[in-house]
Amino acid sequence: MIQSLYDKYICPHLIDFIMSRTPFPKQRKKIIPNAEGRVLEIGIGSGLNLELYDQNKVSEIFSVDPDNVLLNKARKRAKLNNISLNIESLSAEELPFESNSFDSVVSTYTLCSIKNADKALAEVNRVMKHSSKFFFSEHGKAPDEDVLKWQKRLNPIWSRIAGGCHLDKDIPSIISKSNFKIPEIKSTYVPGPKFGSYHYWGYAIANK
Repeated sequence: MIQSLYDKYICPHLIDFIMSRTPFPKQRKKIIPNAEGRVLEIGIGSGLNLELYDQNKVSEIFSVDPDNVLLNKARKRAKLNNISLNIESLSAEELPFESNSFDSVVSTYTLCSIKNADKALAEVNRVMKHSSKFFFSEHGKAPDEDVLKWQKRLNPIWSRIAGGCHLDKDIPSIISKSNFKIPEIKSTYVPGPKFGSYHYWGYAIANK
């Protein structure tokens, strides 16, 4: 009961607050302006990426997210930035879009909290055109054994207070094994507690 109330009334606002603070906006700026054409953003959350899209390169933006509280914030941000946004209230594991229909797909700080990331990425692969790119910026598994130990220790608590987020997901492995190749990926620690501050960003191409 308490967990349910927390997830509904507190967690979405907490996520919006944290995701709008350093270093997350800086990391997003490294990938979002590269999206072009017909764009799908999985896990759009409260719409913090919307103002970063290059409107001269993007024709349409579609989005999915299962949290309606965050989606209401996204709708308000879209209106504030005069952006036409097509929103579906659902998770990325079952995308309601035709195959080979998007020029770009975007994921920022989403793969950590999707229950079945493999299935979600298989769906992303399906809806991407042959020449399209999957842009990602995620936090995940740290390369240092001491930090990784803390990530694993904290996961049970962290996932309950952070909307299902897992600290130690192996982002490159998750993407690669979902039939993607990764031409460009960078990773480093960003400012913040080390257990949650190892970030990966870049883009992947679907093997079709």
